[in-house]
Amino acid sequence: MVYYLTITLLFMGFIACAIPMPIKRVGYDALSKQEKALYNDAYELENDFQAQEYNQLLVQTSNVSNLDWFDVVNNFFTKYTLVARVIDVNTKKSYYVKRVGGYNHADVEPIDATNTAIMKSIYNGEWSWARRPVWVEINGSYVAASINGMPHSYSLIENNGMDGHTCIHFLNSKTHGTKRVDEAHQEAVATAYRRRDELKNFLATGN
Repeated sequence: MVYYLTITLLFMGFIACAIPMPIKRVGYDALSKQEKALYNDAYELENDFQAQEYNQLLVQTSNVSNLDWFDVVNNFFTKYTLVARVIDVNTKKSYYVKRVGGYNHADVEPIDATNTAIMKSIYNGEWSWARRPVWVEINGSYVAASINGMPHSYSLIENNGMDGHTCIHFLNSKTHGTKRVDEAHQEAVATAYRRRDELKNFLATGN
């Protein structure tokens, strides 16, 4: 009996060594420090997004990408610390913002009063709900997007000359109130992507 038990255990040990069980990492807590830094708020999503897919998408280049908000941009346009550059397609004026919230799209605020003034100048000195096509530079990558110019609701950045935040929409993003895709924003996103070749000239010449 002992002989057969010993043989069985040895056989099972051999199988375990020869065919190890696959290790499946599940959930935000299982990620490495590097992956957590990349994901940041990715745990809010129902579906995990693999880090290597980000690396393929986030190539530092003057080319403009038209990336899906929920699948991609929401994960690397991280909140509070990352500073993004917003370039208005029509005027080529640019200003810097931080994402302060938002899930269906990005809630953002200019980082200081100087950048708020630049943003307001894009709207001829008046706050407006009008959608405008923009390119958003995030960690060296440019993404087609759309902004409005009307501060509203909460504000987290003090002394930036603006009471409230504004919104940046990307491909397939939605409003927070109706949770629907805003057609005017999506048209502006499409315009920003269609005019993507203008960005290369702007970066090269400043015009």
